[in-house]
Amino acid sequence: MARRDVDADPVVPADAQSVEPPTINDMGVPDRCLSLTVRADWGHFRRVDRTVTKQTYRLPPRTTIAGMLAAMVGSSRDSYYEMFAPEVSAIAIEPLGTIRTVTEPMLGLSTNPDEHFENAGGTGQKTVKASYPDSTSNRQLHSYELLVDPAYRIDVAVEDEEFYRALAHRLKTGTTHYPSSMGLSEYLAWVEFHGERTVEVCDDEVVKVDSAVPGGVESVVPHEGVRTHVERMPSFMEADERGRRTTGFDDYTFTTDDSAISVRSGSVVPSQISDRSVIFG
Repeated sequence: MARRDVDADPVVPADAQSVEPPTINDMGVPDRCLSLTVRADWGHFRRVDRTVTKQTYRLPPRTTIAGMLAAMVGSSRDSYYEMFAPEVSAIAIEPLGTIRTVTEPMLGLSTNPDEHFENAGGTGQKTVKASYPDSTSNRQLHSYELLVDPAYRIDVAVEDEEFYRALAHRLKTGTTHYPSSMGLSEYLAWVEFHGERTVEVCDDEVVKVDSAVPGGVESVVPHEGVRTHVERMPSFMEADERGRRTTGFDDYTFTTDDSAISVRSGSVVPSQISDRSVIFG
Protein backbone atom coordinates (compact mmCIF):
# COMPACT_ATOMS: atom_id res chain seq x y z
CA MET A 1 0.00 0.00 0.00
CA ALA A 2 1.34 3.42 -0.92
CA ARG A 3 2.58 5.68 1.86
CA ARG A 4 0.34 8.70 2.36
CA ASP A 5 1.90 12.13 1.80
CA VAL A 6 -0.22 14.99 3.13
CA ASP A 7 1.39 17.64 0.92
CA ALA A 8 -1.29 18.67 -1.55
CA ASP A 9 1.36 19.99 -3.93
CA PRO A 10 4.18 17.43 -3.92
CA VAL A 11 7.69 18.74 -4.34
CA VAL A 12 8.78 17.12 -7.57
CA PRO A 13 12.59 16.77 -7.58
CA ALA A 14 14.72 18.11 -10.39
CA ASP A 15 15.25 14.72 -12.04
CA ALA A 16 11.47 14.19 -12.21
CA GLN A 17 11.03 17.65 -13.77
CA SER A 18 12.86 16.36 -16.82
CA VAL A 19 10.24 13.66 -17.45
CA GLU A 20 8.55 14.43 -20.76
CA PRO A 21 4.80 13.78 -21.02
CA PRO A 22 3.62 11.36 -23.73
CA THR A 23 2.15 12.29 -27.07
CA ILE A 24 -1.19 10.75 -28.06
CA ASN A 25 -1.78 10.30 -31.80
CA ASP A 26 -5.01 10.69 -33.75
CA MET A 27 -5.84 7.00 -33.14
CA GLY A 28 -5.77 7.53 -29.38
CA VAL A 29 -2.50 5.64 -28.89
CA PRO A 30 0.28 7.22 -26.78
CA ASP A 31 3.97 6.79 -27.48
CA ARG A 32 4.64 6.10 -23.77
CA CYS A 33 2.61 5.31 -20.68
CA LEU A 34 2.87 4.69 -16.96
CA SER A 35 2.07 1.11 -16.01
CA LEU A 36 0.76 0.02 -12.61
CA THR A 37 -1.20 -2.73 -10.87
CA VAL A 38 -3.97 -1.97 -8.40
CA ARG A 39 -5.35 -4.71 -6.14
CA ALA A 40 -7.45 -5.01 -2.98
CA ASP A 41 -9.24 -7.57 -0.81
CA TRP A 42 -12.64 -6.18 -1.82
CA GLY A 43 -14.02 -3.77 -4.38
CA HIS A 44 -17.26 -2.15 -5.47
CA PHE A 45 -17.84 0.10 -8.49
CA ARG A 46 -21.50 1.04 -8.26
CA ARG A 47 -23.47 0.62 -11.46
CA VAL A 48 -25.26 3.83 -12.35
CA ASP A 49 -28.13 1.95 -14.02
CA ARG A 50 -29.19 0.05 -10.87
CA THR A 51 -31.18 1.44 -7.95
CA VAL A 52 -32.32 -1.30 -5.56
CA THR A 53 -29.52 -3.85 -5.38
CA LYS A 54 -26.10 -2.20 -5.22
CA GLN A 55 -24.54 -4.01 -8.17
CA THR A 56 -20.94 -3.49 -9.25
CA TYR A 57 -19.17 -3.14 -12.55
CA ARG A 58 -16.64 -5.93 -13.11
CA LEU A 59 -14.03 -3.40 -14.21
CA PRO A 60 -13.24 0.00 -12.72
CA PRO A 61 -14.82 2.60 -15.03
CA ARG A 62 -12.45 4.99 -16.76
CA THR A 63 -13.86 7.83 -14.65
CA THR A 64 -13.04 5.88 -11.47
CA ILE A 65 -9.45 5.31 -12.59
CA ALA A 66 -9.08 9.01 -13.40
CA GLY A 67 -10.32 9.86 -9.90
CA MET A 68 -7.96 7.35 -8.31
CA LEU A 69 -4.93 8.79 -10.14
CA ALA A 70 -6.00 12.35 -9.36
CA ALA A 71 -6.29 11.37 -5.68
CA MET A 72 -2.71 10.06 -5.75
CA VAL A 73 -1.47 13.40 -7.06
CA GLY A 74 -3.70 15.43 -4.72
CA SER A 75 -5.93 17.13 -7.30
CA SER A 76 -9.01 18.77 -5.84
CA ARG A 77 -12.47 17.40 -6.56
CA ASP A 78 -13.85 18.19 -10.04
CA SER A 79 -10.56 19.82 -11.12
CA TYR A 80 -9.06 17.06 -13.28
CA TYR A 81 -11.74 16.16 -15.85
CA GLU A 82 -10.16 18.15 -18.70
CA MET A 83 -6.82 16.37 -18.15
CA PHE A 84 -8.59 13.05 -18.81
CA ALA A 85 -10.52 14.21 -21.88
CA PRO A 86 -10.41 11.72 -24.80
CA GLU A 87 -8.10 13.84 -26.97
CA VAL A 88 -5.38 14.25 -24.33
CA SER A 89 -5.43 11.01 -22.33
CA ALA A 90 -5.40 7.26 -22.89
CA ILE A 91 -6.12 4.42 -20.45
CA ALA A 92 -5.98 0.64 -20.91
CA ILE A 93 -7.59 -1.66 -18.32
CA GLU A 94 -6.58 -5.32 -17.92
CA PRO A 95 -8.29 -7.55 -15.34
CA LEU A 96 -5.82 -9.88 -13.62
CA GLY A 97 -7.00 -13.34 -12.63
CA THR A 98 -10.58 -14.51 -12.32
CA ILE A 99 -13.23 -11.88 -11.62
CA ARG A 100 -15.40 -13.11 -8.73
CA THR A 101 -18.28 -11.48 -6.89
CA VAL A 102 -20.35 -12.14 -3.76
CA THR A 103 -23.51 -10.46 -2.52
CA GLU A 104 -23.47 -9.26 1.08
CA PRO A 105 -26.27 -7.62 3.11
CA MET A 106 -25.19 -4.38 4.74
CA LEU A 107 -27.04 -2.36 7.35
CA GLY A 108 -26.79 1.37 6.76
CA LEU A 109 -27.23 3.91 9.54
CA SER A 110 -27.79 7.57 8.83
CA THR A 111 -25.23 9.99 10.28
CA ASN A 112 -27.04 13.16 9.26
CA PRO A 113 -26.00 15.78 11.87
CA ASP A 114 -29.45 17.40 11.62
CA GLU A 115 -31.12 14.28 12.99
CA HIS A 116 -31.68 13.58 16.69
CA PHE A 117 -28.64 12.37 18.64
CA GLU A 118 -28.37 10.85 22.10
CA ASN A 119 -25.46 11.84 24.33
CA ALA A 120 -23.45 9.46 26.47
CA GLY A 121 -20.29 9.56 28.54
CA GLY A 122 -18.96 12.49 30.51
CA THR A 123 -19.97 16.09 30.95
CA GLY A 124 -18.04 17.36 27.97
CA GLN A 125 -15.95 19.63 30.19
CA LYS A 126 -13.39 17.51 32.05
CA THR A 127 -14.31 14.14 30.58
CA VAL A 128 -15.06 12.93 27.08
CA LYS A 129 -18.67 13.19 25.97
CA ALA A 130 -19.69 11.02 23.02
CA SER A 131 -22.72 11.38 20.77
CA TYR A 132 -24.49 8.49 19.09
CA PRO A 133 -27.34 8.43 16.58
CA ASP A 134 -30.54 6.66 17.51
CA SER A 135 -29.80 3.18 16.15
CA THR A 136 -33.26 1.77 16.83
CA SER A 137 -34.77 3.40 13.76
CA ASN A 138 -33.87 4.83 10.37
CA ARG A 139 -31.83 1.80 9.40
CA GLN A 140 -31.60 0.65 5.81
CA LEU A 141 -30.70 -2.87 4.72
CA HIS A 142 -29.06 -3.07 1.28
CA SER A 143 -27.57 -5.93 -0.69
CA TYR A 144 -24.14 -5.04 -2.01
CA GLU A 145 -22.46 -6.98 -4.79
CA LEU A 146 -18.74 -7.02 -3.99
CA LEU A 147 -15.69 -7.94 -6.04
CA VAL A 148 -13.47 -10.53 -4.34
CA ASP A 149 -9.69 -9.94 -4.51
CA PRO A 150 -9.97 -7.57 -7.50
CA ALA A 151 -6.75 -6.76 -9.37
CA TYR A 152 -6.19 -4.71 -12.52
CA ARG A 153 -3.24 -3.68 -14.64
CA ILE A 154 -3.61 -0.02 -15.62
CA ASP A 155 -1.68 1.70 -18.41
CA VAL A 156 -2.18 5.46 -18.44
CA ALA A 157 -0.96 8.39 -20.52
CA VAL A 158 -1.85 12.03 -19.90
CA GLU A 159 -0.50 14.87 -22.02
CA ASP A 160 -0.79 17.43 -19.23
CA GLU A 161 2.87 18.02 -18.35
CA GLU A 162 2.46 18.97 -14.68
CA PHE A 163 0.02 16.16 -13.88
CA TYR A 164 2.06 13.48 -15.68
CA ARG A 165 5.26 14.45 -13.87
CA ALA A 166 3.51 14.57 -10.49
CA LEU A 167 1.86 11.18 -11.09
CA ALA A 168 5.12 9.60 -12.20
CA HIS A 169 6.82 10.97 -9.08
CA ARG A 170 4.07 9.62 -6.81
CA LEU A 171 4.25 6.17 -8.39
CA LYS A 172 8.05 6.00 -8.33
CA THR A 173 8.25 7.05 -4.68
CA GLY A 174 5.31 4.91 -3.57
CA THR A 175 3.46 7.88 -2.07
CA THR A 176 -0.07 9.18 -2.43
CA HIS A 177 -1.89 12.27 -1.19
CA TYR A 178 -5.27 10.60 -0.72
CA PRO A 179 -5.43 6.84 -0.02
CA SER A 180 -6.14 4.65 -3.04
CA SER A 181 -9.27 2.53 -2.83
CA MET A 182 -11.14 0.05 -4.97
CA GLY A 183 -14.32 2.03 -5.46
CA LEU A 184 -15.45 2.58 -1.87
CA SER A 185 -13.19 4.34 0.64
CA GLU A 186 -13.19 1.37 3.03
CA TYR A 187 -11.69 -0.95 0.38
CA LEU A 188 -8.11 0.29 0.50
CA ALA A 189 -5.92 -0.74 -2.42
CA TRP A 190 -2.30 -1.69 -2.99
CA VAL A 191 -0.51 -0.02 -5.89
CA GLU A 192 2.52 -1.55 -7.62
CA PHE A 193 4.39 0.57 -10.16
CA HIS A 194 5.95 -1.17 -13.17
CA GLY A 195 7.62 1.89 -14.67
CA GLU A 196 7.22 3.96 -17.80
CA ARG A 197 6.72 1.81 -20.90
CA THR A 198 7.08 2.42 -24.65
CA VAL A 199 3.94 1.81 -26.70
CA GLU A 200 3.93 0.53 -30.29
CA VAL A 201 0.96 0.03 -32.60
CA CYS A 202 0.36 -3.59 -33.68
CA ASP A 203 0.25 -4.11 -37.46
CA ASP A 204 -1.35 -7.58 -37.47
CA GLU A 205 -4.88 -7.90 -38.80
CA VAL A 206 -6.03 -10.05 -35.84
CA VAL A 207 -4.42 -9.59 -32.42
CA LYS A 208 -4.95 -11.34 -29.09
CA VAL A 209 -5.19 -8.61 -26.48
CA ASP A 210 -4.81 -8.91 -22.71
CA SER A 211 -6.82 -5.83 -21.83
CA ALA A 212 -10.52 -5.08 -22.01
CA VAL A 213 -11.71 -3.78 -25.39
CA PRO A 214 -13.34 -0.32 -25.16
CA GLY A 215 -15.86 0.75 -27.78
CA GLY A 216 -15.15 -2.08 -30.20
CA VAL A 217 -17.67 -4.86 -29.64
CA GLU A 218 -17.94 -5.48 -33.38
CA SER A 219 -14.17 -5.98 -33.66
CA VAL A 220 -14.10 -8.98 -31.29
CA VAL A 221 -13.42 -12.30 -33.04
CA PRO A 222 -15.36 -15.14 -31.33
CA HIS A 223 -13.39 -18.22 -30.27
CA GLU A 224 -14.64 -21.51 -28.90
CA GLY A 225 -14.18 -21.70 -25.15
CA VAL A 226 -13.69 -17.94 -24.69
CA ARG A 227 -16.66 -16.27 -23.02
CA THR A 228 -16.77 -12.51 -23.31
CA HIS A 229 -18.87 -10.03 -21.36
CA VAL A 230 -19.88 -6.49 -22.24
CA GLU A 231 -20.56 -3.65 -19.81
CA ARG A 232 -21.48 -0.07 -20.63
CA MET A 233 -19.57 2.18 -18.25
CA PRO A 234 -19.03 5.93 -17.76
CA SER A 235 -15.84 7.13 -19.43
CA PHE A 236 -15.72 10.92 -19.34
CA MET A 237 -16.96 13.69 -17.08
CA GLU A 238 -17.01 17.46 -16.91
CA ALA A 239 -17.61 20.00 -14.17
CA ASP A 240 -20.88 21.93 -14.14
CA GLU A 241 -22.81 24.22 -11.81
CA ARG A 242 -23.97 21.23 -9.73
CA GLY A 243 -20.50 19.71 -9.45
CA ARG A 244 -20.03 17.22 -12.27
CA ARG A 245 -21.84 15.24 -14.93
CA THR A 246 -21.03 12.25 -17.13
CA THR A 247 -20.49 13.20 -20.78
CA GLY A 248 -19.57 9.87 -22.35
CA PHE A 249 -20.07 6.12 -21.99
CA ASP A 250 -18.24 3.21 -23.62
CA ASP A 251 -19.01 -0.48 -24.05
CA TYR A 252 -16.14 -2.56 -22.62
CA THR A 253 -15.68 -6.17 -23.73
CA PHE A 254 -13.71 -8.42 -21.37
CA THR A 255 -13.37 -11.95 -20.02
CA THR A 256 -13.75 -12.95 -16.38
CA ASP A 257 -11.27 -15.86 -16.46
CA ASP A 258 -8.04 -14.14 -17.59
CA SER A 259 -8.44 -15.31 -21.21
CA ALA A 260 -7.12 -13.15 -24.04
CA ILE A 261 -9.57 -11.61 -26.51
CA SER A 262 -8.97 -11.78 -30.26
CA VAL A 263 -9.79 -8.52 -32.06
CA ARG A 264 -9.67 -7.42 -35.67
CA SER A 265 -7.81 -4.17 -36.21
CA GLY A 266 -9.81 -1.35 -37.69
CA SER A 267 -12.38 0.17 -35.37
CA VAL A 268 -9.91 -0.48 -32.53
CA VAL A 269 -6.13 -0.08 -32.52
CA PRO A 270 -4.23 -2.82 -30.63
CA SER A 271 -0.96 -1.68 -29.07
CA GLN A 272 2.09 -3.52 -27.78
CA ILE A 273 3.58 -2.76 -24.35
CA SER A 274 6.57 -5.05 -23.72
CA ASP A 275 5.09 -8.58 -23.95
CA ARG A 276 1.48 -7.44 -23.54
CA SER A 277 -1.13 -6.33 -26.07
CA VAL A 278 -3.71 -3.76 -24.99
CA ILE A 279 -6.28 -1.37 -26.38
CA PHE A 280 -6.40 2.18 -25.07
CA GLY A 281 -9.66 4.01 -24.57
